[in-house]
Amino acid sequence: MTADAEVLGSTVDPIHPGRIYGELNQRLADDAVVIGDGGDFVSFAGKFIEPKRPGHWLDPGPYGCLGTGLGYAMASAIAKPSSQTVLLMGDGAAGFSLMDVDTLVRHDLPVVMVVGNNSAWGLEKHPMRLLHQYDVLADLQPSTRYDEVVRALGGAGETVTDPEQIGPALDRAFDAKVPYLVNVLTDPEIAYPRATTGL
Repeated sequence: MTADAEVLGSTVDPIHPGRIYGELNQRLADDAVVIGDGGDFVSFAGKFIEPKRPGHWLDPGPYGCLGTGLGYAMASAIAKPSSQTVLLMGDGAAGFSLMDVDTLVRHDLPVVMVVGNNSAWGLEKHPMRLLHQYDVLADLQPSTRYDEVVRALGGAGETVTDPEQIGPALDRAFDAKVPYLVNVLTDPEIAYPRATTGL
């Protein structure tokens, strides 16, 4: 538990992805629906997010594909309009489906989206390095402003580079009552600590 507390409250710069979950856990209502869409960032969610009710965690499963999260978020926001709907994405997953925010905006669905932006396909990059001591085609554009995409589509959002600003940014997201994306720039060198590569 002490190790988890250190990660969930981490003040390192660049931001440790675990800090996002430390802040998010403090703000999730008992009936919140949390959706995980993709990659290393969401692996941390599997460890640190504990929904309070059955059926309030959704993800594509171990062999699912990236990009399903926005569809799940739409369904959640329609089925449970009084509950928080939170969509967690790595930046790779955001690249698959972010244009669907247009649908969230048109239907007034106030989904809170959190992107753990490490400028990489982290779930591929780190195992490649472990197995082969190098990686190929695993990098994404550094510091992409996914929040600006959401704003261009009629929603709102912001980019966070300071761990102390994660909590206030999440508060603004939950208070906004519109689709809102919190784009958190995280440390690309921090990988989810797996015991196996799955091979």
